[in-house]
Amino acid sequence: MSRLRELRLRRGLSQAELAELAGVSRQLVGAIEAGRHLPRVDAALGLADALVVDVTDLFGSAPDVRDVVSGNPPAEGDLVRVGRVAGRFVVARARVEASGWGNADGLIEDGRLRMLSSLAPGPVMVGCEPGLEVIERDLREGGLGALAVGASSRASVRSLHEGRAHMAVVHGRSGEMPEAAPVIDRFRLCRWRVGLAAPMDTSPGWEERALSGQSEVIQREGGAGVQTAFERAAATSAPGPLSTGHIEAVKMALNTGIPAVTIEPAAVALGARFHALETHDAEVWVPREWSGDRVVEAAMQEIAGTRFQRRLLGVGGYDLERIGSRAT
Repeated sequence: MSRLRELRLRRGLSQAELAELAGVSRQLVGAIEAGRHLPRVDAALGLADALVVDVTDLFGSAPDVRDVVSGNPPAEGDLVRVGRVAGRFVVARARVEASGWGNADGLIEDGRLRMLSSLAPGPVMVGCEPGLEVIERDLREGGLGALAVGASSRASVRSLHEGRAHMAVVHGRSGEMPEAAPVIDRFRLCRWRVGLAAPMDTSPGWEERALSGQSEVIQREGGAGVQTAFERAAATSAPGPLSTGHIEAVKMALNTGIPAVTIEPAAVALGARFHALETHDAEVWVPREWSGDRVVEAAMQEIAGTRFQRRLLGVGGYDLERIGSRAT
């Protein structure tokens, strides 16, 4: 007797009743019980949730789980947000938000992903545009398990090429974007200025001191678009701590008084002084294998919608001309 059939009968459910609880067809339940079919990840999670068991208790070995950005296995005990790309689990650590704990879809326990909730598949998005978190929140409110993860342009492209994301935000000076593979479709997202942020009460001349190496500067890892812009403008290499994203960089600047490399919208949103260095175009890159996929289409529709665009314009520092149109 199959494990699925055994647990179904133990709970007194017919195939039709289990199918309804799991959001799958009765034919799929029958095919799995007869050993004629292995379910997709979302169907497997739905069946496990309906039977109140872990998915590995139903279908055997634990699925391979990787961090979206690094590609490494997540750490034991991590609370994570979960996404799925081509049947593969990818995760990012759950956020700690100002009002409390953020979304957590699962827990890494004994080397396994233990799901805490059942999610419909959604887009996995990676990049350094803070607005991706808005798309994640809005799609999750609509029932899709979207996952947005912050990363530099270089790391985002790597995640895309290695199959851990559906789409990535990449930025650079107009005409100087990173080279895209022929199988990548590119769409315009926005334009913003990159530069340095500092507290409003910073003494005059702070930007000159930062660019001349006379003061520390909070920076990003090598290959990040904002870091490249800073290195082009700086007269000499400057010391300083590293940040993992634009919002964190501005928060660090406000807390320490050390200027930070970031983008103008992040500085405007947090009430920091801003000194522009370059204007960058930000694009959404999507591998053509995902062209027409419903989760990618859901994200692109959200980007093209007035709700998302009004949210960015309300922050300030964004130029949204031709958002959603194809880039060449």
